[in-house]
Amino acid sequence: MIDPPVTEVKFDGPDKAIVDLLPTADHPAFDGHFPHNPILPGVVQIDWALRLAVLHLGSKDGTRDYQVKFQRPIVPNAPVSVELRLDRARDVLDFSYRQQDAIASSGRLRLSGLP
Repeated sequence: MIDPPVTEVKFDGPDKAIVDLLPTADHPAFDGHFPHNPILPGVVQIDWALRLAVLHLGSKDGTRDYQVKFQRPIVPNAPVSVELRLDRARDVLDFSYRQQDAIASSGRLRLSGLP
């Protein structure tokens, strides 16, 4: 997959992080989705949440299943933050993407794989 364009990472304890991103219009995640009205694909949002949790929270590296609710599209050239909350006891990662102080998407990943 494609690396997220991280600008800053803030921690609130060992199991919570807020990662600021700035996906520009030329970022490869927007290629072909959609040519005249680009939005960040849902599969990329899920991938980035997991990759960022592995990197910054030491999460497991795979999922068994997931639930995601998309509320508004994430568009290029606007800052977006993703909040990651890891529940190690239950092997669950909760995440939410915010753009301009509104929730764009949120979800839960049930984790599997290496710790």
